[in-house]
Amino acid sequence: MKKAGIIFLILIILITLSVKIIDLTGPVDSNNDENILIEIKKGSSAQTIVDTLYINELIRSRLTFRTYIHLTEIDQQLKAGYYYLKPSMDMFEIIDYLKTGGNAVFKVTIPEGFSVTEVINRLAEKSLNTKEDYSETLIENNFKHEFLPNKNDKMTYRLEGYLYPDTYTVPLGYSSFETIEVLLSSFENNVIEKIKENEITDSYSLHEIITIASLIEEEARFDNEKPIIASVIYNRLNRDMLLQIDATVQYVLKEKKARLLYKDLEVESFYNTYQNEGLPPGPICNPGIVAIEAALNPVDTDYLFYFALNNGEHVFTKSYEQHIQKQREMKNEGLIND
Repeated sequence: MKKAGIIFLILIILITLSVKIIDLTGPVDSNNDENILIEIKKGSSAQTIVDTLYINELIRSRLTFRTYIHLTEIDQQLKAGYYYLKPSMDMFEIIDYLKTGGNAVFKVTIPEGFSVTEVINRLAEKSLNTKEDYSETLIENNFKHEFLPNKNDKMTYRLEGYLYPDTYTVPLGYSSFETIEVLLSSFENNVIEKIKENEITDSYSLHEIITIASLIEEEARFDNEKPIIASVIYNRLNRDMLLQIDATVQYVLKEKKARLLYKDLEVESFYNTYQNEGLPPGPICNPGIVAIEAALNPVDTDYLFYFALNNGEHVFTKSYEQHIQKQREMKNEGLIND
């Protein structure tokens, strides 16, 4: 009987310890699925990691967590990075995350036609890097991709046109340089082969094609008009005519205007196609794939002029006389404003 009592007591102790361990290793709040962002910095000690988890109310017991990872030598496997962890996760789930590396990401959409300035503003909104971080990265300009143009004082931004519009999922721990590299790599993967395979490269460089695509992107609201606007641009270039594209003027103004004035067309800039022959020194936005394909595959037309209706559609004409006549007709019909 005495032996049986001892065994029973040991069992009670073991059961009590098991219940306690389960409690100490369990979730802080099994009903709370809120994502809590934590950062494990490079070189952090195991104790620092434990303290970070405890302060953020992600583990119940520092001692239990610290003892377990020490005895199992997992403390040598925990990786630096940003993590989204939940109070509903138990200790072992948290450890699994910390062993695999940072799982925290941000999702960002770069629309077609965003300028470099708009891109870095959007990235700063979504990531942990600031506008200043991205601006300094652009100034340092240490990007090595072969498709990028050489540095040129005439260009506002060397990367304008090459930050490919798309939706991205990026690790939250990425630096501003690494984040921009994601966009540049996407350009390389989605665009370079298309351009290399096109005959138009016999007459125009990659940089010129992306510049033309950016003009198309800014001028055309509707995709079906983009190849037609492309044809107008090429037709004017082939005839050594000034392109006279409003969007190039808008690009150098401090703020975009709903309607340009004649004095705006006189702004001094290499980008002003009312004042300078040929293409501007570089793209005026980051064009999407439809605009790029339009630049690569313009339709065959004799059009040299176009103007926009109130609904964003364009009227195309072959001569300046037709251009003026059509504008009068559209005004009379109330399709364009005075």
